[in-house]
Amino acid sequence: MTGTGRKPFRTIDVLAYGLPDERPKPPAHLGEAERRVFVDLISQCPASQFRKSDLGLLARWCELIVVAERAAAEMSVGNLLNDDDDRPSGWFSLHERATKGLALLALRLRLGPQSRADKAPKTEAASSQSYYDRMRYEQEGDDDDSGVGRS
Repeated sequence: MTGTGRKPFRTIDVLAYGLPDERPKPPAHLGEAERRVFVDLISQCPASQFRKSDLGLLARWCELIVVAERAAAEMSVGNLLNDDDDRPSGWFSLHERATKGLALLALRLRLGPQSRADKAPKTEAASSQSYYDRMRYEQEGDDDDSGVGRS
């Protein structure tokens, strides 16, 4: 009997002792807040998720996070509308653009739940109806005296 018993435990984040960590390092041009966001992101994701080629997108992600948080903080202490006219403040549009950029990058970097989930298994088409089922449906239709569907 195959497939019985407990499945073996497998992890993707264990590195052998002494081997270098392959996670990307934060670029030197990032500010302190962006560097903190970078380290948080890299340390919370599997080691194999990012490659060195993702470094530019990761840096943009960190910058957009900081911009969106700053805009949200400014909007929380101030008015959402300008005092001169009743148009939304500049912080609102800045926050909106930053969150749109984050949404796009999240898909590319596989950071959201939808992009991390395994693809759904392909479903097979329903089996065709047997001749006996067809006969039964035809007979049931004949017993109906409502007249619906008849010409």
